[in-house]
Amino acid sequence: MVTEIKVKHNWRDGVFRYLFKEKANFVQMYEVFTGKKLSPDEIEFRETDSILMSKDLKNDVAFLTKSGKFIALVEHQHTENPNMAIRMLIYYAELLKMYIKANKLNIFGTKPVEFPNAEFYVVYTGKKPWIASNEVDLGAISIKINFVNINYNKLEVDCTRNVLTGYSYLLKQFEYYRDVKLFDKTLAVDEAINDCRKNGYLTDYVYREEFLTMVLEHWTVEQQLEDYARWAHEAREEGLEKGREEERAKAEAEKLEIVKNMLAEKIPSETITKITGLTDDELTKIKLNL
Repeated sequence: MVTEIKVKHNWRDGVFRYLFKEKANFVQMYEVFTGKKLSPDEIEFRETDSILMSKDLKNDVAFLTKSGKFIALVEHQHTENPNMAIRMLIYYAELLKMYIKANKLNIFGTKPVEFPNAEFYVVYTGKKPWIASNEVDLGAISIKINFVNINYNKLEVDCTRNVLTGYSYLLKQFEYYRDVKLFDKTLAVDEAINDCRKNGYLTDYVYREEFLTMVLEHWTVEQQLEDYARWAHEAREEGLEKGREEERAKAEAEKLEIVKNMLAEKIPSETITKITGLTDDELTKIKLNL
């Protein structure tokens, strides 16, 4: 039974992948990053999909030139992540495995095998400054990661026909309605999409039903409990992994927000304690402070 329509937890990533898995959009974005022009006919999409990686760890966007000269991997990040280098290396290794298999290359033979070079890009849409090094030393391996801030006020391309600009504008408007107007997420997304329609951004997409499914979902009671359990686990694990006090506090704050949402949804107390690991006394204190 459907209870309501909610904004997907990772909707930014879903929309980003949806938009930039199209070749024309990718080459447009690549030109913004590098100033180099590619033809959509020159590239082919590649997706990292391996038994070594869950669906949540798949690379966002990766394209290989048909000449086999280079692979471009692009990751979208809304929060700072210090492990991008190793993640990129894993994605590249997965793509190399696919490349070797597809081209029937013999890496055990006596002749050298040529492999495509890699270009790594991290597009960042967060508000907190991310001080990251482009050259990352992983011991015997050193890779270069290109960090690109694509927040609307950082982009030099201000054109309604540019899909990257449109995506950035969508995020800006969402955050405006959420943080300034204090709308809930669902209404903030709805208003942001309406602004895109009114101002000519992403006009080829914001009227599509499949585009909206990247953002919104019908939330059943069962899905609510599954999502809350996963988010509470992620917050708890982040708090354990992070050694710094402020990071633990941030993780606890996220967990508290999840609990408040569950209480607002009138989810039974025994279910909340089971999902979050809180004691009855801890949950009672949260209720009293609401």
